[in-house]
Amino acid sequence: MSHRYLGVIVLLLGFALIPTVLHTYVGLSASDGKTSADVPARLSGLTWADTGRSRTWVHENLASDDFIERRVQDVTLFVGRSYDPKSLYHHPELGLAYGHAFEPMTLSTVPSAVGPVPLHVLLGERQLAVYALLYDHTFIANPVRFQLSQAFALLFAPRQQMTLFFAHGDPTPSPLDSLVARAVLSAAESFVRSREAAH
Repeated sequence: MSHRYLGVIVLLLGFALIPTVLHTYVGLSASDGKTSADVPARLSGLTWADTGRSRTWVHENLASDDFIERRVQDVTLFVGRSYDPKSLYHHPELGLAYGHAFEPMTLSTVPSAVGPVPLHVLLGERQLAVYALLYDHTFIANPVRFQLSQAFALLFAPRQQMTLFFAHGDPTPSPLDSLVARAVLSAAESFVRSREAAH
């Protein structure tokens, strides 16, 4: 290798090393001071009971140490946060609604008290699942596209947590009017409002 390229190679390697050091060794991240526990146990006029979901299971499967999972009637609500967004948005139903087969996901944006919320809807013969994704102050419709659009900035900026609001229960003729969908919206609204109250 010619020595005249050595300076350029060292510069490129140094540039690539910066995000590696920041995220792997320094663990650069930004906390918004919020937690999944900010979602109250009473939502949609109902009191939800903790399911006792294993912290180890959630950490291993969703890379989250900040979560709640509660149940009322036939509906289970999960809210989890992670600095690894893909662990939350990549088919969360495979773990949180394990054993149920779903048709391809559909996307419906619905109004809420905190603005439009894109709801990812999964319908199966024996189960309905609905979820929403929040990153910083933004609800995400297409998480892959969003992460790609942020890829360069995230090389050098502190990582922030993505929040997953996921509920599943018995299917209904009108999924968006179901308790499953209302639980997701109520949880998302209460979480965003608690963020606003803290700032």
